[in-house]
Amino acid sequence: MQTSSLVVDTAQRLAAAGHYAEVVEYLSGKTRSELKDSPSLALLYGTAQAWLGHHDEGRQWLDAALDEARKQQDPAVERRAVNARGATALVSGRIDEAADYFTQALMLASRDGDVAMTGRCSNNMGIISHLRGRHAEAIGSWQIAVAALERAELPQGVAECRHNLGIAYREQGALDQALAEADRGVADAEAAGDDTLRAMALRGRAETRLARGELGLARLELERVREARVRVPDPAGEAEDLRVTAGETPKPGGLRGRPRRSSPSSGRRPKSGIWPGATGTTISRPSYAGHWSRSMTRRRWPMRGATPSS
Repeated sequence: MQTSSLVVDTAQRLAAAGHYAEVVEYLSGKTRSELKDSPSLALLYGTAQAWLGHHDEGRQWLDAALDEARKQQDPAVERRAVNARGATALVSGRIDEAADYFTQALMLASRDGDVAMTGRCSNNMGIISHLRGRHAEAIGSWQIAVAALERAELPQGVAECRHNLGIAYREQGALDQALAEADRGVADAEAAGDDTLRAMALRGRAETRLARGELGLARLELERVREARVRVPDPAGEAEDLRVTAGETPKPGGLRGRPRRSSPSSGRRPKSGIWPGATGTTISRPSYAGHWSRSMTRRRWPMRGATPSS
């Protein structure tokens, strides 16, 4: 049975707005066979499950999406599924596995001339480099990602990269650069119309303002985050909000110990506060980001809040 394009379009629209719980609720009304037979629906469902912290469930559906995309010879979904599998590995702390998936996805994107996926993969490879302590290499990857995602006209992915750059600069004590990137990230998140991403970007800017000693401005940012949570609840994100509200911000230049993190394009969120883009639009948004943050806390990894792209 051919899947209605209306179902795919509706799920994609919800995912693009960061409404992952609604994606799961909507697609849960479909039969299991309908989801498995459509690589696009399996990808959307798996990505949403992973963003909500259901990583085993998400991984199973992403694997199903990848298998079905290869059977149906759908290279676009195949690229996104490979990248999303890397994002789930990343937020689970399997760095080498994540790097392998991201490299595969980048090769597929280069082969097919997919500028958007090139940007998402570059964002995620930047996170890998940052976790391995290769800071200049990480920043270079994120700058490449920004250029590619701007060319692809994907403000959501650009916002994820700006967020990650802001974290990296903040952790190195370059607070003026960190604030500049955070400002751009907030603007891009607002342009994307993604409330979950906007809240994350605002929280990242609040952390930078705390590091700069701008407590009043930081409180205003966090109030805007709370307003966004009313519209789109995100328990994992709210836990990170409480951490920042409590003033648990890294000292300028102070990296926390090894190993380290950033968040997946869907695509880390990932999310230190760096996260990869997960939905193909990054995925940067978790919760990949929330799981990533909890994983980082347990492992005492330095890059809290980083965002991967899916």
